[in-house]
Amino acid sequence: MIKTVDLKELVKTVSDTAVVGKMVVHPLPRETVSNVPPTIRAGNAAEVTRFVEECPHDRVAVEEQDNKFYIIHLSNEPKLLWLVIGPESPIFPELR
Repeated sequence: MIKTVDLKELVKTVSDTAVVGKMVVHPLPRETVSNVPPTIRAGNAAEVTRFVEECPHDRVAVEEQDNKFYIIHLSNEPKLLWLVIGPESPIFPELR
């Protein structure tokens, strides 16, 4: 878990145009839109900051995936919104 205020401050340490990670957006419920694939695209620091500011939670889950990348769960409802942070991300070392 990470506090959203801490995540926002971490993202703000890099340039607004720097790619922080991949944004994964999928409408819910997944059962009714199973034929609609999730949207996956690069997210720069300005965009990620906006999504973190819109997050209604004080803390968000962070999943470590085999020491290779992290999945930050910004939202699970009404749509799934995850941020995938790989080793190429400027904030990756700070999540370790």
